[in-house]
Amino acid sequence: MKREVIVGIFFFVAMAILGYYTIIMTGGLFERPEEYYMTVRFPYVGGLNTKTKVRVNGVVAGEVHSISLDENNMVVVVLKMNKRFRLYANYQIIIQSEGALGLRFVSILPGSRMVNNQLVEEIQDYTNLEGRAISDTLALVSELIAENRENVYVTIKNIREVVEKINKGHGTLGKLINEGKVHDSTEGLIRELRDAIEDTREQAPVTSFIRAALTAF
Repeated sequence: MKREVIVGIFFFVAMAILGYYTIIMTGGLFERPEEYYMTVRFPYVGGLNTKTKVRVNGVVAGEVHSISLDENNMVVVVLKMNKRFRLYANYQIIIQSEGALGLRFVSILPGSRMVNNQLVEEIQDYTNLEGRAISDTLALVSELIAENRENVYVTIKNIREVVEKINKGHGTLGKLINEGKVHDSTEGLIRELRDAIEDTREQAPVTSFIRAALTAF
């Protein structure tokens, strides 16, 4: 009985030591990424939502925590970050789109320490940063079409009518495309013009000789 108790105690002690080194010393199950917050003000954040990814030089380093408006109608975006990095005065924080669906994300370019052999100041305060949004071309086109829907419809209708008239042979362009006589006349005119150019080219040496002779006298 004593032997079994000793073996049991030894087993639990060994498990405790193993657990200490695997969990406590290496972080293990208790390891959590260090979280901190950055506050960025944007003039516009169309399509941005909470939980949107934040990337630093393309690497996912956090997410959008909250979005609100301040007294100057600027959009205040709080970013919850889980990776540390250095931020310099030449940083850029941009809202960009990815993929065909135009999903938005926040891209942080931390800047560089040296520019033209001059040191750039490191940003220590992350509570009053400035950002900007790159315009989404597809979104702008969609908004433009929506605002001018009636005009777009009229334009398409007019184009359809013009194409139908051309197909029916109406107007100069329609006759040129559809009537054989006009086509033949155009070919004949081009042929005559080509012949005239060739005649001029052949007469050029004679004209040059006469001009040289007259100049001599």
